[in-house]
Amino acid sequence: MLGVRLEPELEQRLSQLAEKTKRSKSFLAKEALRDYLDRLETQERRRQETLARWEAYEQSEESVPHEAMEDWLMSWGDDEEKACPTTK
Repeated sequence: MLGVRLEPELEQRLSQLAEKTKRSKSFLAKEALRDYLDRLETQERRRQETLARWEAYEQSEESVPHEAMEDWLMSWGDDEEKACPTTK
């Protein structure tokens, strides 16, 4: 069980939306919290993946040359789109 104190404006907005949607305030609050936590968890997972990739790069120092990436990106949408470049 969780009790949350809302400032008056937020409480009013929640009440109005609950009335318009014919949903309870608790239902809307749970849905909002679920969506918010999903976004934050995704953000944190991506941050951790980025940190792991950076650490792997620092250890290997492998990278794709800028020109190869640029060449690949410029081919997007062409009939003969080039394959994504990889490290050597």
